[in-house]
Amino acid sequence: MDTILETKNVTKVYGEGDNRVVAVDSVTLALKRRELLLIMGPSGSGKTTLLSIMGCILHPSQGDVVLDGRTVSGLGSDALPDIRKRFFGFVFQSFNLFPSLKAAENVELVLRLKNHDKKRLKTEALELLDKVGLGKRSDFYPSDMSGGEKQRVAFARALAGDPPVILADEPTANLDSKTGMDVLRLLRALAEDFGKGIVIVSHDPKAEGFAHRAVFLEDGRIKE
Repeated sequence: MDTILETKNVTKVYGEGDNRVVAVDSVTLALKRRELLLIMGPSGSGKTTLLSIMGCILHPSQGDVVLDGRTVSGLGSDALPDIRKRFFGFVFQSFNLFPSLKAAENVELVLRLKNHDKKRLKTEALELLDKVGLGKRSDFYPSDMSGGEKQRVAFARALAGDPPVILADEPTANLDSKTGMDVLRLLRALAEDFGKGIVIVSHDPKAEGFAHRAVFLEDGRIKE
């Protein structure tokens, strides 16, 4: 497996003096294609901050983020939206679906934002929903779906534009145990069958059984 994303001694500091908080402290990680990497740790340990740095949402205070061999952490803010569109799919625990749009339309919207071929928007959205096992629910609104179905729509949306990296923040947090297991199986399949590099931030101990590798973050540092 070749490396698609690296953090090299990244640190994130908020505030100064007595208000100085080190959210992430000298973290070095490498994510490979076809790998499901799990980041665990207590609340306030820096997991979401680290995920945001990996996804080029936050700039590190120190250190480098290397994406497909290119150092991107030093790029200006005007360059990062294009980097995010090309390389990342994001999944959030609250699903973040548009309630007024059907499942396929939620996926189409992201395809449109990623400048996908307008003639293939509908077809591509349906294909992505099929990939996550939700093709038969493409015309349903979020209010008519279960939590697991909403999360699958979120994964289909994250796959829009075929990004090499998927970043998921607590993807099972709002799901019951069985549905959470189904989502974890799906994540593993997306890594192995579709060649994605996937990072999950999670408190869910069941996630360890599906990850190829797990790291534990505490006080902003990786613990051995």
